[in-house]
Amino acid sequence: MVAKIDSLKNIPVFSSLSEKHLEELSEIMLEKTYRKNQVIFDQGDPGDSLIIIKKGLVKISLVDSNNHEFIIKTFSINDFFGEMALLDGGPRSATATAVEDTQALIIFRDNFVGLIQKNPSVALGMLTELSNRLRTTTENISNLTFFDAYGKVARCLLDLADKIGKKEETGLAMHLTLSRQELANMSGLSRETFARILKEFQVRGCLKVQGKKILILNEKIMRREIVI
Repeated sequence: MVAKIDSLKNIPVFSSLSEKHLEELSEIMLEKTYRKNQVIFDQGDPGDSLIIIKKGLVKISLVDSNNHEFIIKTFSINDFFGEMALLDGGPRSATATAVEDTQALIIFRDNFVGLIQKNPSVALGMLTELSNRLRTTTENISNLTFFDAYGKVARCLLDLADKIGKKEETGLAMHLTLSRQELANMSGLSRETFARILKEFQVRGCLKVQGKKILILNEKIMRREIVI
């Protein structure tokens, strides 16, 4: 239980709860492990739970009529997702898949409703987080609509770096479990275009690619690419 409480304290929407409420919440949470590439839920599935990531990486995606995947967002340690279905009980609006072996905490809707009835501040925190995510979604749409290909790749890599990047002596390093195709899907580009721009960024000295590791050497230049 202590480990669950510690995890909850790192989640902004729950961090303001009292120790008592954190204990109550930890008691109603289910812990589950998902294997790499395992689907956590599919688009259209009944929405009955919120999922918190203790360890791992999860992608949220949509597939069009031509079976092309568009990755909306990725979530890593201390992130949560599934909150929309948790609040309204509607079907899942996208598919969630474990990109790597992932440990998660699950809160079911009925139990969560009971919690917010006892502590309305949790609902307020959730609404704040939903507002932030709506703003991010709007920015992502702007990215796909207005940015050129270089800006899309830069935005994709910098967003991932903010989540999973680790400072090294020469730059910001990411050890990715996402494939090149998945990175291209996140950018809204073909795999060939993504690979070409990645190579050009290397030639310009912005980053270095070593297998699954991407090292951002000049974050400032990368950020210039995403200015509209």
